[in-house]
Amino acid sequence: MDNLEGALALQSDLVEAIKRHVVESPLNRLRNIDDSPIWEEPLVGFADGDDPLFDLYKTVVGEFHLTPREALAAHVRATTGAEPREFERVGVISWILPTARETKLSNRQMTEGPSLRWNHTRFQGEEFNDSLRRHIVALLQARGFVAVAPMLASYFRTLTLPNGPTSNWSERHAAYAAGLGTFSLSDGLITARGIAHRCGSVVVGTTLVPSTRPYTQHLEYCPYPKDGSCGVCISRCPAGAIGPNGHDKVKCREYLFVGQADWLKQPGYIGNYAGCGLCQTKVPCESGIPRQNG
Repeated sequence: MDNLEGALALQSDLVEAIKRHVVESPLNRLRNIDDSPIWEEPLVGFADGDDPLFDLYKTVVGEFHLTPREALAAHVRATTGAEPREFERVGVISWILPTARETKLSNRQMTEGPSLRWNHTRFQGEEFNDSLRRHIVALLQARGFVAVAPMLASYFRTLTLPNGPTSNWSERHAAYAAGLGTFSLSDGLITARGIAHRCGSVVVGTTLVPSTRPYTQHLEYCPYPKDGSCGVCISRCPAGAIGPNGHDKVKCREYLFVGQADWLKQPGYIGNYAGCGLCQTKVPCESGIPRQNG
């Protein structure tokens, strides 16, 4: 599919399929709490797989971070054992799943760890996100395209580096490339629906028309780096892992797995750690792009 009209038609179908899955999937429910939706209506964006940003990520994130072409080629090798053909075009579909309002309200009240709704959103919500990744891959494959969700691929890895855990595919960086948001002092992605969300993406071997990126700088939506205003996430972090210089991933992880260990002893909490999300709630960027001074 090389023509613009065909690409736009495909993208329209993908947006509709993503939104429908959010509405219709039984996995998008807090089934152990009140069966209310985990995620609200998603944002969807598209990126050119050959966007120079993906090469830049090899410097910003690490040489190990895959470009979309590398991700697709690794998928073909892993599933067929053969060297992949050279794809004429590669595209990325990225989405944002905004956290339900009731869940954000519940987490605003917390000071040391997550509300029960937030904890279930972290784990059951990601189960849904995985189902959405598989759904979009299957839709594309049914139309004859080669597609992969890098987060679910056999080659996906999380590396432990001196500055904390880092993976070879970043959903937030894919979303940034697709025009969906910019980064924050806390390392989260501030989108038009805020910072309280999960991201997902799929890479496909065809032409996609890139979404407009309404920003030029990776911290553009966060007021703190510009003028020191806001910084609410600093005081919201119970681990002291957010400061004027950004997010300390080592401190953050230590708090999640050690400092919060007893949280999993509370009735109803699930997962291998409780979660947190305090820096994503009761902050000006919780549900939208914060107002900028000047």
